[in-house]
Amino acid sequence: MSETPIPYAGGHDGPTRVLQLHTRRGVIAKAGVTVSIDAAHYHQRWGTAVFQIPADKPVHVAVSQGDGQIGVATTVLTPEQPSELEYRGPAALYLAGTIGAPGTVKQRGCLLQLAIVALAPLLALALVIVTVVLLSR
Repeated sequence: MSETPIPYAGGHDGPTRVLQLHTRRGVIAKAGVTVSIDAAHYHQRWGTAVFQIPADKPVHVAVSQGDGQIGVATTVLTPEQPSELEYRGPAALYLAGTIGAPGTVKQRGCLLQLAIVALAPLLALALVIVTVVLLSR
């Protein structure tokens, strides 16, 4: 890992470790993410970011899009857990994101987006048919 970790802002004097956070966009996404580690906020680009965190105490990690109100996902990373997380943005911005061990997070709202994309043309077609039938009388 060649990237220098972002220092921990919580005033911890004990042992530290490095958190690798991989952020992946949803179907619709804001330009970047806001990562909060024990209430300290960091604006980041999509991709991988590394943070210095305490190795001997739990750390609260939250990720959101934009200024912190969209696609929010939170977790508490304990010292026993591996220090690698993945955030996946939702398919629709009003849904929550997901955060967890890499490879275990799923994108929320994919079926909803598919339903909207599939149903919109069908509803438009039905409206056209009803209009044509009503006008032909």
